[in-house]
Amino acid sequence: MKMMHLGVLVFLMAFQGYMGYAQESNSHAWPQFRGQSRDGVSTEKLSTTDWNQSPPKLVWKKEIGEGFSELAVVDGVIYTMTSEKLDSISGFEFVVAYDENSGTELWRTQVDSMYYDVDGWGCGARATPSIDEECVYCFSGKGTLSAVTRKKGKLLWQVNFGKTYGSTIPRWGYASSPLLLGETVIMEIGGTENKAFGAFSKKDGKLLWASGQGNSSHDSPLLATIDGQQQIIFANGATLYSYTSEGDTLWTFAMPFGGLTAIPLLVDKNKIFLSGVRTPSFCIVSVENNKATEFLTGPTMKNDFSSSCYYNGYIYGFHVAALRCISAETGEATWTKRGLGKGSLILVDNQLLVLSDQGKLVMVDTNPEVYTEHGSVDALTGKSWTAPSFSNGKVFVRNLTEMACYQLN
Repeated sequence: MKMMHLGVLVFLMAFQGYMGYAQESNSHAWPQFRGQSRDGVSTEKLSTTDWNQSPPKLVWKKEIGEGFSELAVVDGVIYTMTSEKLDSISGFEFVVAYDENSGTELWRTQVDSMYYDVDGWGCGARATPSIDEECVYCFSGKGTLSAVTRKKGKLLWQVNFGKTYGSTIPRWGYASSPLLLGETVIMEIGGTENKAFGAFSKKDGKLLWASGQGNSSHDSPLLATIDGQQQIIFANGATLYSYTSEGDTLWTFAMPFGGLTAIPLLVDKNKIFLSGVRTPSFCIVSVENNKATEFLTGPTMKNDFSSSCYYNGYIYGFHVAALRCISAETGEATWTKRGLGKGSLILVDNQLLVLSDQGKLVMVDTNPEVYTEHGSVDALTGKSWTAPSFSNGKVFVRNLTEMACYQLN
């Protein structure tokens, strides 16, 4: 009996140790578009906030194919999408895995032919892969949703939205990043016959539910808990939609504008921030008892393709081509910083990590009263329209054709 009790005790200690490791590992992951909660926020700590005294150290830098996907990082592996040109009009898109510490390619899997941008902004995939315990789910620039295994990149299933659901490729390509919820993959489909949005089985790609009318856009769905209820939020056309995980409509809201690219942002506990560069204003929607009403509008924050971050009552983001802080209560702009172009940003340990559109990485304090910079580094060169990722004390950045890793902690 003593031996049995000892064995049980050892097992429990080992299990607790494993769970502690798993929780720590998960807390350091950047498993999807804009991190764990799709809000651009990392809960990790920073050991230093003065880059003038202790600047970031380059760990590695690597050339990769064209694309705008973020770098998802889970358990020491980076997952993203790249492309390879065959000639001036053809090529392939891939989902690729790299070693976090060296940048060494571990595997790559072809998932579609290459999307070519007719306006010359850049070719390849736009969406960011989402990672769960076993698989990687990715969406190509030409509208193919794919599932591959994490370990070897084995292709499990694919669904092309145009061929299967009558979806029309938007200008500048498909860009909506998959949202994982339970055993489903939530997507903006843009299909005909009330198939604007839907949920696919992780197991085989089968469509489990679909709803709504609307064309494909460049926006990604948000998962939020409001009034204790989990809600899937889509901004499509000029309408904001909320669904349950089973596909039932909770509420809709007629936005004062449409065509958003920046993802809806949850501010406070029950408010959603919406912004677009070609709109006359931003809008904050308040949701109570499954009813959405306008809380605030204002002209002080117009996000283009880069989404904002929220912290302690203030919204930090790019107002067209200027970094700005505004109050989430009044809409007042408290400071503006120019010179970073149409950049992007994330929030780590109450500090903003800002990447300019030419690859300059800057640490900025979340002081709503005055712009306070804590140093910078020229992380990349060239068109840098992809937001940074953060995991295990390292920041991962990408431009159109290259990625790099910098050690912060």
